[in-house]
Amino acid sequence: MIKTVLALLCFLTLVSCNSTNFSKENKKPLLINIESKQLLAHFKLLSSDTLQVRKVSTEGNLKAQQYIIQQLSKFSVLPFKAKFTHPFNINSTFTTKTGNNVIGLIRGSEKKSGYIVLTAHFDHLGMKGNKIYNGADDNASGTSALLSIAEQLTKTPLMHNVILIFTDAEESGLKGSKAFIKENKELIGHIKLNINMDMLAGSINSHNLHYISRGLDTLLSHESFEQFKRNHLYQEFSIVKGFRRERHALNKRTQWLLASDHGAFHQNGIPFIYYGVGTHQNYHSHNDEFTNTNHQLLIKSTNAIYQQLLFLDQAI
Repeated sequence: MIKTVLALLCFLTLVSCNSTNFSKENKKPLLINIESKQLLAHFKLLSSDTLQVRKVSTEGNLKAQQYIIQQLSKFSVLPFKAKFTHPFNINSTFTTKTGNNVIGLIRGSEKKSGYIVLTAHFDHLGMKGNKIYNGADDNASGTSALLSIAEQLTKTPLMHNVILIFTDAEESGLKGSKAFIKENKELIGHIKLNINMDMLAGSINSHNLHYISRGLDTLLSHESFEQFKRNHLYQEFSIVKGFRRERHALNKRTQWLLASDHGAFHQNGIPFIYYGVGTHQNYHSHNDEFTNTNHQLLIKSTNAIYQQLLFLDQAI
C-alpha cells in the first residue's frame, strides 16, 4: 500500500512539473490524455455537409477557416504576426484563386531558441458531380487533432514556441505550406522541427498509425533518438515506421517524403515527422465520411502524437 501511494505521488509530481512525461524507471509514458469528446466534436463538424467539403476558395472552405479561428481564439492562441489568416495566390492557366492558411502561435514557457511547427491541412476536394467529398480522414482528422493539441498546449505550454499552421490548398500541390515557407524565409533557420498530421482516423478497418521522419538524428542525442523510436512501442495500438509502397495511376508510387505538407519543410532542410494511416479504400472518395472512420484510432493517434511532442520538446 505504501509503495502504491508513493508511486501515485511521484506521478503527480512529474505531471505538475511538466517533466519529460516518461518514468525514469521503465521509460514508459505517463499518460496525459487529450479530451476525446471535444476532439470528436471538432471531427464531426469539420467533416460535415455544413462545411461544403472545404475545397479551396469556396464558401465551405471559408466556414472551416472561421471555425478554426473561433476555436483558436477561444483557447487564447495568439495570431501569428498579428493575424490568423495569411492569404496566398493559386495561379492556373485561366484563373487565380486565393487560399488562406490559418496560423497561430503559442509562446513557450522558457526562452528556448527556435520553433516547433505543427501542421495539418483543412482543405479537401469539393463536389464531384452530385457527390459530396467530405474528406473526414483527409484531413478533418488531422485538423481536429491539431485543434485539440493546441488547446492542451495553451494549458500546459511547451518550453519551445509553437507555430500552428492549418494549411489550405494542400490538395492543390502543397500550396499552403509552400506559401508559408516563401513568406517566412527569415524563420527557416529557426524552425527546429515540423510535425505534420494528415489522415489519422483511416477507415473503419484501419488499426495502425504510420510515421516517417528525417533529420531527427541532427536534433537528438543517440540515446534520445533511440528513446523516440521506443516511445511508439508504449501505446495501446501499433505505430509503424514507414508506409506501404503503393502504386497508383500511371504506375507511379506514392512519394511519401513529399506526400503532404511536411514535404515543403523537408525540401528546405527542416527535420520533420509525418504521422498518418496511409491510403485506404475510402481515400479521395465520397465514402470518406465521419461514420466510415475509426474514431478510437483518431483518439489514440492524437494522444500518441501529443506525448511524443512533450518528449521532443525537452529532448531537442
